[in-house]
Amino acid sequence: MDWSKTKTVFIIAFLILDIYLAFQYVEKIKSSKYDMITKTTIEEQFAAENIQFGKLPKEVIEGSYITAESKIFKEEEIEQLKNQKPMLPDEELTRSVTKLRMSFDKPIPIVGESIENKIKQILTTQIIAGSQYKFWRYSKETREIICLQEYKGKIIFQDVSDGIGMIVFYLNDKNEIVSYQQTLLEDIKELEKQEILPAIKALEALYEKNDLKSNSKVTDVEYGYYTQYPLSEQQILAPTWHVVVNKTEDYYVNALEGQVIKPEKENNNLE
Repeated sequence: MDWSKTKTVFIIAFLILDIYLAFQYVEKIKSSKYDMITKTTIEEQFAAENIQFGKLPKEVIEGSYITAESKIFKEEEIEQLKNQKPMLPDEELTRSVTKLRMSFDKPIPIVGESIENKIKQILTTQIIAGSQYKFWRYSKETREIICLQEYKGKIIFQDVSDGIGMIVFYLNDKNEIVSYQQTLLEDIKELEKQEILPAIKALEALYEKNDLKSNSKVTDVEYGYYTQYPLSEQQILAPTWHVVVNKTEDYYVNALEGQVIKPEKENNNLE
């Protein structure tokens, strides 16, 4: 056996292997650099498409699904309400009433006053569990004022056409409140807490679904709860990012799972 020839073959083989490995390493470096160049952040994509958003909420870290039951308004509770009467047949008052309809004896004017302050006063003095609700929106077109229930300071968002945990005040053509409809959630319980997605991920989900388009402006982002399919009694509500685009478009994103929630009905007349 010629050892010198064998040694030369080994040296050449190792040299070829080293060259091959070096080539692979260089290609990998080039590839990773290319990925770093081509992969942009969602913020950079928004900037490129002129999608504007302000400071996003950061204080929320954990959240959970919650369960709740629709309150049954009792006849004795309704009878204690002053300066108003039920808009229900007498026989319904003795049965389970989860949607309360009441009319005021005298219309309540709101012209010339802060609507929000006036509603807060009505909620605390004339509504069952009124302190649990917060002024939400006023629609001049439909002459409705919407108040939504809160849980631990977070709003329970609803489809305003027929939601749960909400109050709708109805106005006459003189801007006076004449009646209202109320639903209330009670016995609220939290399920297992989980880490929630940051608000920027909610915007990214809307962008990927083409709900957040070029030249749009995100005007509000708020954390709360939402139920897509209101049930008659037992409710399951998801921790949710509520995103307002261009001041008029409402979107909801599940804060745990990241999917965009599509309301069953929409009402874009609220201001």
